Amino acid sequence: MPDDKIVVLGLVSTKWGEIEDAESLIQRIQEAARYIPLGRLALSPQFGLFTSVMAGGLGPAEQAAKLRLVCDVAARLWGG
Repeated sequence: MPDDKIVVLGLVSTKWGEIEDAESLIQRIQEAARYIPLGRLALSPQFGLFTSVMAGGLGPAEQAAKLRLVCDVAARLWGG
């Protein structure tokens, strides 16, 4: 991976409403940080929640919960 690139990890599913465990996400990101520095990693929902719209899957409340999870995990790992 070139040093000037950011790797975005789409670890939050857009296919079902179950909220992922924050600790599991942190562990997966820390595993990726063994290969790419943490400062060059990012977390996002898969496909930016696009598949949920196309499949009629996640409702607004579920989407909001998933985005809060992404923000909470990012704050814990990257600050802010």
